[in-house]
Amino acid sequence: MTVKVYDVLDIAKEHGISLVAGEKGLNRDVKWFRVMESCEVLEYLEEGLLLFTTGLAIKSKKQLFNLVKNQHEANSSATVLHVGKNIKEIPKEIIDYCNEHDYPLMEVPWENSLPMMMKDFSMLFLEYDRIDKELEEAFKNAISYSEKTELYLPMFKEHGCRENDTYGVAIFEFCEGIELPKDNRKKQIIRKIRMILLSAGTKSFFIELERNLVLLFADYSIDVINQVVEKLLDALNSLDYDFNIGIGMNQKGAEKISDSYLQAKWCIKIGRNKNLKNSIVHFEDIGVYKILSRVDYKLLKEYYQDTVGVLDEYDKLKDTELKKLLRLYINNNRSEKKVAELLFLHRNTVNYRISKIKKLLDCDLSDTEDFVRVYLAFCIENLLS
Repeated sequence: MTVKVYDVLDIAKEHGISLVAGEKGLNRDVKWFRVMESCEVLEYLEEGLLLFTTGLAIKSKKQLFNLVKNQHEANSSATVLHVGKNIKEIPKEIIDYCNEHDYPLMEVPWENSLPMMMKDFSMLFLEYDRIDKELEEAFKNAISYSEKTELYLPMFKEHGCRENDTYGVAIFEFCEGIELPKDNRKKQIIRKIRMILLSAGTKSFFIELERNLVLLFADYSIDVINQVVEKLLDALNSLDYDFNIGIGMNQKGAEKISDSYLQAKWCIKIGRNKNLKNSIVHFEDIGVYKILSRVDYKLLKEYYQDTVGVLDEYDKLKDTELKKLLRLYINNNRSEKKVAELLFLHRNTVNYRISKIKKLLDCDLSDTEDFVRVYLAFCIENLLS
């Protein structure tokens, strides 16, 4: 979970802190809090901070205005001004600026204890951090131990999810060769994800698992899930990251989370092997793969080895690429002309190699049954690789 300005404001009221301006910005994320008296240190501060200012270094209204303006432009979450001693009152220009930019501005009487406020805010952040960790653990348990609902359902229920809600999983896999982002880039990605998830509702979570971003949606329609995933893809593409994306079925019952996760993983494999970068693959739309995904892994591997797998051994032994040619032949409706164009070969060469493949596989690719047998083998390879 993410601490929002409105969460802070609930505790702040107990310390006499009141909102002065920027009410429309209360849904901003708050990462931590700091006391800041000068613009000189702004460049060293991370984004998303709640900033307290006592006015100790302020000499004029203009200087105070510039401080608040610079705090806003540094993507801080909100500013709290200590009013009474150094800051006699908050100038109207500052209030107008904060309202215009939806930047939350609060005030607190000088006599109120700053250390006590800090203590309570620290407790709030620690509590949210604890909830985050527990939610992550619950989500992982739902994936790995679906039958043991006691390991995850109580935590989900604390966040408004019910046992018989619909649950769906989406996975974003960083494309091959892309390093997982760290530090500021990672924080930027997390912030974008949280903002988009929250814009659609409060029953969605995400975790990092096996180098992937894994999202859980509870009690969302598949249309809303698709909209959220599309928004996320656009936002993350804008940060120059490419993904393979899979969405599992949206099914009723918390025990189905594991199924949806595995389905999304199948979709990732299919998208990766078909080079569907930045395309969303839905389990509902993968045709024959829906059937294959339910077949025992060993049986799939045996089937592949007994068919197209024969060409793997031959290609390795003879340093040829017959399997690559066969895949193109199958994918292009058995057109020798098209394969010749794609591989820059003479059509007679393609015809000769197809004949060689038929002998090696002991099949007639013009026969529907043999064709389907080979087609299925390539589908299985997409799942197993």
